Amino acid sequence: MSDELNKPASKFRIMSLSGYILYYGLGLMIFFFAAFLVIAVRTRGDSTLIMPDLVGQNYIEVHNELMRLRLKVRLESKRYPDKNDGEILAQSISPGKKLESGSKLYLTVNNGVDRVIVPNLKGQQLNSAKAILDKVLSGETYVSMTIGGITYVPLTEGLTPDTIVDQIPEAGKNCTTREKVYLLVTEGANRVGVRVPEKNDLLGKPFPQIAISLNKNSQPFRIKEIVKTGDKRENGLVTSVDKKGDLFELIVSLFPIGERNYGGYETISFKPSKKTNYSAKVYDLSGSDGVGEELFSNLAMDSGEKFDYVFYRVGDQKVEYYDGDKKVDTFKFKADYKK
Repeated sequence: MSDELNKPASKFRIMSLSGYILYYGLGLMIFFFAAFLVIAVRTRGDSTLIMPDLVGQNYIEVHNELMRLRLKVRLESKRYPDKNDGEILAQSISPGKKLESGSKLYLTVNNGVDRVIVPNLKGQQLNSAKAILDKVLSGETYVSMTIGGITYVPLTEGLTPDTIVDQIPEAGKNCTTREKVYLLVTEGANRVGVRVPEKNDLLGKPFPQIAISLNKNSQPFRIKEIVKTGDKRENGLVTSVDKKGDLFELIVSLFPIGERNYGGYETISFKPSKKTNYSAKVYDLSGSDGVGEELFSNLAMDSGEKFDYVFYRVGDQKVEYYDGDKKVDTFKFKADYKK
């Protein structure tokens, strides 16, 4: 009798457990489905964009915003000299039109300046170098590049007058015709001999070339201050000159380094441990020949006084400075990309 009474109760408990599982299972399914719908609706809402009007704006200024909108941008270049470089001339999607995130957008951007490869002028006579810069190939047309300044060094044995011994920017650099070329040239036949430079001979020219010229002329100098500039046209140039006795004190402007291009200005700072004359050489880090190029020699420095120097790096290089024949320190610099 007791067994028969227990049977319905057992059956009732089993059915209640199944119903409980089914009830909560259906509840979870409804919850996740509702959540999916909410996310889908919100995502669809977020992905619907209104196309802005870009024509007339500079592409660099709107690039980050277009990336934030997750548009797939494709660029086409045209050249109109009377319009600004980088100006957006046309867009494939009309302003105000609704579109989805990830849509393709074609922009026509103005290339308003000529791009050129800087020619190799080292070893050329000054007149020949001027003629080369006056006719540099850009695409299928010839354009001219401007000489920013000429710095002279004394004529030494093995060199001929009016010969280019250094140039900034370096040969092979891909740039625009807006970039000026600065030349380091041996004294002409009518300028042979040590000549004390004037302040105006130094202003507006690259410090590395000025330093070589002063050093070759046995003129003491130092960088009084390195100042940041927001104008790339002033990068590396001597912007102020003061003279105390025989000592030239120079202020040099540098544009802040972001990514290290294949060639660019670098700074060296150190404090000599004793008062003496120091020299420095720059070496190619590849170590292909192991022959260093002189940066300066016999520069008098005071013990403990900070000494700053700026040089123009090409590729991966190192600078070593010496007390006589004894190497004191080494500075290494590497470009962020290879040619």
